[in-house]
Amino acid sequence: MIYFPSKKFGCYYKVTYFCNRKVTLIFFIMIKDRDNTERRILDAVGRIVEREGFEAVRINAVATESGMSKILIYRYFGSIDGLLAKYLEDKDFWLNFDTSQLPQSDVKAFSKQIFRAYINMLRSSPALRKLYRWELSSKHPSINELRKRREETALKIIASVCELSGESFDRVAGISTLVTASVSYLCILGENCGVYNSLQIDSDSGWEKLLETIDFMFDKIL
Repeated sequence: MIYFPSKKFGCYYKVTYFCNRKVTLIFFIMIKDRDNTERRILDAVGRIVEREGFEAVRINAVATESGMSKILIYRYFGSIDGLLAKYLEDKDFWLNFDTSQLPQSDVKAFSKQIFRAYINMLRSSPALRKLYRWELSSKHPSINELRKRREETALKIIASVCELSGESFDRVAGISTLVTASVSYLCILGENCGVYNSLQIDSDSGWEKLLETIDFMFDKIL
């Protein structure tokens, strides 16, 4: 017999083993169970946010929705802010952007494509828009860490665009900042305000006009 202490899982595992392969299998099962449990909890957060809004996300509500204990939620995520930060990390476009897919040639097409993908994702996810609103007022350490990681991804993208386009870093960073910030704001605003400078920001037709403008900008600048 051998006992495996695990702070991560908050308990001790007793295993009868005959070879290293069996021990490896046990640990694989433990990790897989945790992954599945975390997924159930995060899915529950998403359902609550979409159904009732961000304000309804509380540990008791998540425990009821997911069928998991409050103790387990605290053990895995630390706090309600930690839980929401993990949900944001799971859904955020830039945090999940694959930097191995940076452009090798047509930088204009890449820039247009990446912002179209970002807009489509944000417009199609009410939960993500609500969480972005919440993030604006959060100073939680886990959120600050996500912001740092998002910044690292952005710098890699900007550097790649600069290298291919010949534009200065400050110019590309400035354009990226303005487009990203304005797109995020308009996607969030569109839930409660349908028109902005005569454009219908709550409709596909209005956003197609905005996308055409973004394309025009990249054609002229890059």
